Amino acid sequence: MFFKTWRNLPLEYLILEELERRGGRAKDSELYEAVSRRTSATFIELLKALMKLEMQGLVEVIVIKEDIREVRLAKKD
Repeated sequence: MFFKTWRNLPLEYLILEELERRGGRAKDSELYEAVSRRTSATFIELLKALMKLEMQGLVEVIVIKEDIREVRLAKKD
């Protein structure tokens, strides 16, 4: 499984692509499950990428419970 060793696309792009596919929202665990099929990224790396995307204003991360987050694509004005 060569594609799991080398990341062809940036993790942030994979996250945005998956959110688009899911209609703009998903739980962090669902994103991790989908993204981990295409890359070897850890859950911590996913959280760092989500933080980066949130700082760029591309996504919103809402804490539902202590260990459950909902990720939404940011609305474009």
